[in-house]
Amino acid sequence: MMRATPILAALAASLFGVMVWIVHSVLKPAAGGLPPFDERILGYDLEQAQAYLNALDSTGKALYLVELRLLDSAFPVVFALLLGHLIMSQAANMHPWSRLVLVIPAAGYAMMDLCENALVAGLLRAGADGITPEMVARASQFTVSKWVLLLISLGLLSVLWAVRMRQEKGRD
Repeated sequence: MMRATPILAALAASLFGVMVWIVHSVLKPAAGGLPPFDERILGYDLEQAQAYLNALDSTGKALYLVELRLLDSAFPVVFALLLGHLIMSQAANMHPWSRLVLVIPAAGYAMMDLCENALVAGLLRAGADGITPEMVARASQFTVSKWVLLLISLGLLSVLWAVRMRQEKGRD
C-alpha cells in the first residue's frame, strides 16, 4: 500500500507544478496581475469577479477554460487520493469505518474543487456583463469550501501523524 505514496505524490506535485507555472507565467499576466478565482481563499464578490473578467484577455480566458481546467480536474482527484491514502496509512490501527470517516474531508475537497471548476467556467463563459450576484456567490462559496476542506484534511493528517509518532516513541 505504501508504494502508492510516491506515485501519487509525484503525480500530484507534477500537476500542481504545471498549474502554478501556467497561472504565474500566463494567466496572471493575462489578467493584469489579478489572481484567478481558484486562488482567492476568502472568496470574491460580484465587483471583484467583474474586475477579474474585464481584465482577463481572450488568451487567458481560453487557457483557463481548456488547459488549466483539464489540469485542475485531474489535480484535486489525484491530491485527494494522496491525502486519503496518507490519512488511511496514519490511522492504520483504527477501526476500518473510522478510517473511512477520516477521509471524508479529502473527498469533499475534491468534490468542491471540481464543482468550483464548473462554476468558474460558467463565470468565464458569461463574461463580466453576463454574470449575476447569485452565480458569483455560488462559485465563491465552492472556492471557500474547497480551501476549508483542504485545510481540515491537512490538519487531520498532521494530527494523525503526530499521534502516530508519539505512539511509536512511547514504544521505544
